[in-house]
Amino acid sequence: MALDVYLTNACNLRCKFCFNLDREDAPRIPLEDICAILKAAYDRGNRYVSITGGEPFIYKQIFEVIEYAHGLGYWINILSHAGLLNDEKIRRLKKFWRLRIRVSLDGADSATHDLLRGAGTFENTIDKIDRLVAEGVSVGVGATVSQNNIGNVDEIFRLCLDHGINFVRFTPVARVKKGRSAQVTAALHEELIERIASLSLGHLDVVDLPQGAAPDVPLAIDTLTTRRCMAGKKFFGITPDKKILPCPLLIESAEIGSETFEDGDSFQRLGDRMDALFEGMKHNLGGICGTCDFRSVCYGGCLAEKLSFDRALDAEQPVCTKHILERLAERFEPGDVKLLTNAWVGKLRESLEEDDTHACMRHAPFWSVNFKAGGPWQSTAMRFRQ
Repeated sequence: MALDVYLTNACNLRCKFCFNLDREDAPRIPLEDICAILKAAYDRGNRYVSITGGEPFIYKQIFEVIEYAHGLGYWINILSHAGLLNDEKIRRLKKFWRLRIRVSLDGADSATHDLLRGAGTFENTIDKIDRLVAEGVSVGVGATVSQNNIGNVDEIFRLCLDHGINFVRFTPVARVKKGRSAQVTAALHEELIERIASLSLGHLDVVDLPQGAAPDVPLAIDTLTTRRCMAGKKFFGITPDKKILPCPLLIESAEIGSETFEDGDSFQRLGDRMDALFEGMKHNLGGICGTCDFRSVCYGGCLAEKLSFDRALDAEQPVCTKHILERLAERFEPGDVKLLTNAWVGKLRESLEEDDTHACMRHAPFWSVNFKAGGPWQSTAMRFRQ
């Protein structure tokens, strides 16, 4: 199970489509509170934590948080623009073997990246990536994709290869807060997945596509796309003011709400509310979701995507990845489709710690490219989602 911890909403950048920045004097969660939350979540089975913000390295006690989480046994993913890192901080990161850092990079050149992240940020980001890689820290890239940089995906992929990156995850902009100014359509989602598939197949010598038990392609697509949203069941977000969200992208939903952390039972209370919400929606879904044979297991798909497209929670899913993958399967050679879907199913099963009923559409394996590389993250049988 996974946990996203937002240490602070403060950030020194003003990224164009940021969904979480509120203000300069944004709250920062006290160290003793975040440790209590991490321990309570670990005791109930969470083993993966993303530490983020805002910019997490603004949080003065971030290394105390990392030390505590790593000591408990968490696998740690830090989401950062990396601009505040220096050699001393990078060396401190190196000692945590269950840690990787995912650096925000939205273009393969300053013209594209700086348009979205701010003047001068591209060169600084690349410099910090190179320093992290040189020190042996496991580094990935997170590229947020919109109409501004969809044409830059291939170049970002090649840049990652050139700089020794372990993985790159491409995800469409979530239209939350500042992200509402982005133009994101279902067609953009489809174009992006097709580009990722083409890049993976075109670089089989460097892309990690592990092959295990091979389900047939229709079954593989169903497995990848028809599980219930993880929100509030296998996945929680923690805000700097100790609110537990079923998903950070649902922060603007008054209908869903949140639960203020008190103890480990706080997670269960929110989970029970989400169960009731999904059960109540199952027979009232609109559009194609209402007539779909999988509505009793999919429950209408990603709630965050519905809000991103300004739809009600029980409305038709605006981005049906099942239909997208079925269409893409007709555009590639059958053997290539089987190669991709088999690898994606394997990664899905590993990322959810053998859970067979829940998945997150926005964290699905078809958004990511994992490169062949050594290190604990690649050698362990327990691979986690990026």
